[in-house]
Amino acid sequence: MTSSPPRTTAQTGARHSRRLVPDGPAALRLGLLALVAIGIVGAALELAFERHWATPVQLIPWVALALLGVALVLLLLRDAGPVLTVVRVLATMVLLASAYGVFMHVSVNHGMGAMDPEWDSFSPLTQWWYALTKSVGMAPPLAPGMLAQSALLLLLASLTRRRAA
Repeated sequence: MTSSPPRTTAQTGARHSRRLVPDGPAALRLGLLALVAIGIVGAALELAFERHWATPVQLIPWVALALLGVALVLLLLRDAGPVLTVVRVLATMVLLASAYGVFMHVSVNHGMGAMDPEWDSFSPLTQWWYALTKSVGMAPPLAPGMLAQSALLLLLASLTRRRAA
């Protein structure tokens, strides 16, 4: 009668379960990449609902989303060498575009404050605070932050490996 010792069977079962359900860094990586994908879809839907394409400047977040999408696919396909560098550069470019978006939204809101007759009586700090918190204007300053969040998550995912070395 031949049979495998219990220890060998348990090790083989553990090896098979690891392939089906990743744990540790692999699970973290998958979770981060899933959050990036959700962020891309959510930001694209928000931009579409707002019809955010009327001017060339409004196309910047669409380009940023495309860059994030390319970077996500690249990282899914390969997580080493020059591809990893390209992913990190693209994510950094999206971070910069996001910072520009926050600045633009706050600036537009600040400009709208001039329509308020009391605007000049506010201190500059109060004016900028109102612009940042969307107390004046219609541009949501935190919307570009969705891009920054997804870019940061992608950068974090680039620090993990698909497989253990």
